[in-house]
Amino acid sequence: MSENSYVLAADVGGTNLRVAGVTSDGNIIHQISADTPQTGSADDLTDSIVRNAESCVTAIGGSPQAFGLAIAALINTREGRVIASPNLPELDGLELGPIVSSRLKIPVLLENDATAAGIGEQWLGASKHVGNSIFVTIGTGIGGGLILDGRPYRGADGTAGEIGHIVVKPGGAECGCGSRGCVEQYASATALVRIARELIDRDGPITAYQDDVPLTAKRIYELAVEGEAFAIEAFRVMGRYLGIALGDLIDVLNPEMIVIGGGGAGGWDFFIEAAQSAIQDNAFKHPAGRVKLVRASLGSAAGILGAAKVAVDQAGAS
Repeated sequence: MSENSYVLAADVGGTNLRVAGVTSDGNIIHQISADTPQTGSADDLTDSIVRNAESCVTAIGGSPQAFGLAIAALINTREGRVIASPNLPELDGLELGPIVSSRLKIPVLLENDATAAGIGEQWLGASKHVGNSIFVTIGTGIGGGLILDGRPYRGADGTAGEIGHIVVKPGGAECGCGSRGCVEQYASATALVRIARELIDRDGPITAYQDDVPLTAKRIYELAVEGEAFAIEAFRVMGRYLGIALGDLIDVLNPEMIVIGGGGAGGWDFFIEAAQSAIQDNAFKHPAGRVKLVRASLGSAAGILGAAKVAVDQAGAS
């Protein structure tokens, strides 16, 4: 890529769509945010991606070298095809990369959103220059991205990194994937609420939250800060199950670093000790002792920067 060139990058979620122009050194020079179309139409969503990309190009000028698209979906990166997207089912089976590429006349690369965030953190964030790292995002569910020997690992079909579906409690809570006991059902923000409610049901009404404010993950965090025992215990349970899953990953992949991001990482102070304890209890001692657990540093920019890095690498190779 030349000194003045740039790439396009997008982060496409079930609610929001962001498109940005990004330089080869990771500087976001212009960004557009829009609502993701809720019509259930693949054509409408594709039109929105293309339209916002064109608006970004108009604002910046020149011609982008490539376009990286991060999507919350299982992705076949070689074909540019969405295998399945729980949040955007209208994209299931769609060769989105070639379609957008034909309209914008530039190479388009698709990437899973959590893998993209892991790439972003390894490029410019918490795991910068770390060769072997795992990115874990905690939100409504749990996602993951694997960086092995300095490169994203996607697996044979592009589905590697589905950390949320490691089983930590066989026969446990039913998961949307069809299995039971997945860590997503025990360590996500959604799971935290269920765990807290189960504690309340077990121990009786909690005075601290007898108000009109719904019991959300944010509210549980606020109550934990206030010292409310059931909220602190909910985070401890969450951390324990997260640590069991991370211990399995440490045994299999021997990472140097595990980066934890997403909105659920805000409860770090309340779950990290339990997670570390579970890792020490369940993983091989040497790899468990050397791995570093750190918080993500790029925030919501991680995905779009990771998508940009994929596009930068494509442009550099062409």
